[in-house]
This record gives sequence, structure tokens and C-alpha cells, in this order.
Amino acid sequence: MSEYFEIRGHGVVKGRAEGEALVANTTLSFWGEVDPVTGKVIAVGHPLEGQSLKGKVLVIQSTKGSSATPMILNLAQLEGTAPVAFVNVEVDSLAALGCVVNRIPMMSRLERNPFECIRAARPAVTDAKARDISCAGFAWCGRRTPAAGTRHETICEVVRYLRSRQTGGLQ
Repeated sequence: MSEYFEIRGHGVVKGRAEGEALVANTTLSFWGEVDPVTGKVIAVGHPLEGQSLKGKVLVIQSTKGSSATPMILNLAQLEGTAPVAFVNVEVDSLAALGCVVNRIPMMSRLERNPFECIRAARPAVTDAKARDISCAGFAWCGRRTPAAGTRHETICEVVRYLRSRQTGGLQ
């Protein structure tokens, strides 16, 4: 029987997505490190080199800021090669913008280290509206998920989130 758990966090861009986890404890730039047509990581020497982002829940430290990130994400979305969700330890505002524009859920500020819990090639459900990541099929880390249908707090809008980061939490 598969173990099922959740990791709570902050929903930066609301939405729900399911996909295989693609995990790397590093950063990723969408400008020059990702081919939006194939959806593959093309950066030589990157831990995800040659891996496809298509349909994946991308679990990384953060994206590397580039003003082209929203455009590359949009091209990948149009080609059908974009990740279905982002789980980031740190939020890059340009990636957040790209996720807003392309309606890709994004989570951050997790209660647990995702690199100790989430394993690549395992199913993951990201629910940025409910503020949790549900995972099955690997070692338990975090709290067990409440019964299906339990309501969690709703998320802040990305603009409020980014504004609070700029003002140190004051609005």
C-alpha cells in the first residue's frame, strides 16, 4: 500500500495540477536552459539535462530571473511542453508572472524541505488553492492528508504576495 502525505506551503499562483515530479535541488533558467519547443532542459551539465518538463510538477530551488521567463513559459505552454506546476523553495517574480499569465500553479514557502520528501518520477498533486502538495508512493514526510474534501485556507493573490515581499510583510 502506498504512503500518502502532504506538505503544506504558500500558494503563489492558485490552481491544481497533477503530474510526475521532476526534482532537482538547484535553479533553472528558462532563457537558454530550456527548449520551449521540445520542453527539454538543454543546459549542459545541469542535473535535469535532457529531461522533459512536459506534464511534470517541477520541484526546484528557484528559477533564475530573466525577463524572458514568461515568454518562454508561454511558448512552452502553446507547444504543450510546459510543466503543469512549479514547487519552488524561493520565488522569482518573473517566474511567478509567467505562471500567472499561463495559469500554471506555483507553490513556495513549504513547511518541509521538498528535496528530502518528493522523489522524481513519482506522482504529485499540487493544489495551490488549498496550499498543499499531496504525494503518494514514497517515504512519509510531513502530515497525513486530511479526509478528501476538507477545506483549507485559500491563498493570497500573487500581487499581494509579491507586494508583501517587497514591503517585508507589511501591506
